Amino acid sequence: MTLFITPELAARFQQFGRDTYIQSGGYFNSPEQIAIGNGVFMRSPYQFDVMPSVKEPPVISVDDGCQINLGLRIKAKNRVRLERNVLIGPHVCISDEVDLKLDLIRDEFIPGINAGEAGGQVVIGEGAWIGANAIIQGNVRIGNGSIVKANSVVLSHVPDYCAVSGCPAKIVQIYEPSSSSWIDVSSPEQAAELLSARRLNPLLSICIPTYNRANHLEHCLDSIYSQIGNNELFEVIVSDNASTDATPEIAQRYAARYSNMKYIRNAKNIGADPNIFQVMKLARGKFVKIQGDDDFYVEGTLYPLLNVVHSHGDCGVIHIYVRNGDGRIWTGEGMSAYLEATSIYATFITSTILRRDELEKIKTPDLFLQSSFNQLYLQYAIMENNPRFCVMNSCMFTYAGISSDAYNFGEVVLRSYQSILQHFVGRGLTMDDFLKEKKRTLYNYAIPWFRQIITTKMIADTDRFEEIYSELYRDEPYYEDALAIIASVRNSQP
Repeated sequence: MTLFITPELAARFQQFGRDTYIQSGGYFNSPEQIAIGNGVFMRSPYQFDVMPSVKEPPVISVDDGCQINLGLRIKAKNRVRLERNVLIGPHVCISDEVDLKLDLIRDEFIPGINAGEAGGQVVIGEGAWIGANAIIQGNVRIGNGSIVKANSVVLSHVPDYCAVSGCPAKIVQIYEPSSSSWIDVSSPEQAAELLSARRLNPLLSICIPTYNRANHLEHCLDSIYSQIGNNELFEVIVSDNASTDATPEIAQRYAARYSNMKYIRNAKNIGADPNIFQVMKLARGKFVKIQGDDDFYVEGTLYPLLNVVHSHGDCGVIHIYVRNGDGRIWTGEGMSAYLEATSIYATFITSTILRRDELEKIKTPDLFLQSSFNQLYLQYAIMENNPRFCVMNSCMFTYAGISSDAYNFGEVVLRSYQSILQHFVGRGLTMDDFLKEKKRTLYNYAIPWFRQIITTKMIADTDRFEEIYSELYRDEPYYEDALAIIASVRNSQP
């Protein structure tokens, strides 16, 4: 007995992904107009009907990671799409045609159209859950992360992160970012009020300082908006440091297209670190994430990141540890544990997420503003008040790999880093923590990176590296050994 569909049938689909398993015992009409992504599981029985259409395939799309229970029926004349990681309960019916439409906010039926003839489509957003026996019909979008409760009939759009129920379906719960909770809704007026307030208080602000990197900024914004669209749980802020290239045109184009983006332009270049500081202060989100304009999100990573932020709302600091991609998410407490977990990689601005209300408690947030590592200071300053942190192991970025001579390598990697850590000795870090990290950073990061700069002729300022090293490490027992290594690296320069 065959448990899953045959390879011959799978080959007929417009797309059939890796690690996808569809039980036999269902029906596909015109599989050539159906696309199935990676990691999909579908129980039988099921029925996919593609109606006569002039549309280019795929007419029905089931994206990566969708999990589909038994009894799903889809009828599509124009488009039906299940985006990533949608969960479908048993005996769900989906069609892009209907004769009535329901306005969920005003709670009333209004004259409908035949959505199939008018070019309508059903889109079920990423991470949505569709309960057992639900019916979805017409020109409908179910928002990202939304829930359609069992036995509901949905005939109109459902906003992101809302729960609907009933026949016809009404909004019964709305996710509220500041409290990270689902609020019960008793009336359409309350729903409209909560949705309006949510637009002003997103869950995550992505803050991008930029200067004269128009092409990289466009790539960065595309990597964000190709995943989130107008999702109001996100806010994107670009602070342009008086760029002289095409940065204003690119940023303004995205700001005009997406309501959750804000673009500001400085009248003059205020410097890199002040611009980072400025864009963070503009954030309205519960959490503030700094983003390098030359760092780009891997597809399918922003909603998992949003879930981590939602699930760890009690943490003052969240760090994305990009050197380990095993997907582990874990929490800890205290500066010593955080230093052990993150080391100098906590200075990477794109890995830094800070809880805004904790950030606002810091009395001197600009204390190390000229160090190039003020973002590191902010993390440890937050942990003086809230010691809880979260680490997310994820290789979720690609990089333009821009090197720079805008700062001196030794001054920043050795002096600035150690100055900030020393500031917290006796305030959460011990001297043993500091001395251990001082040695670890030298051998595991500073010397290897110094060698990389020298051997590949990277654009970087290594002047006085030996002088700064000697000043900071002269009293350490390993001083002479490390100095010999540094000298050999320097002498290997052609």
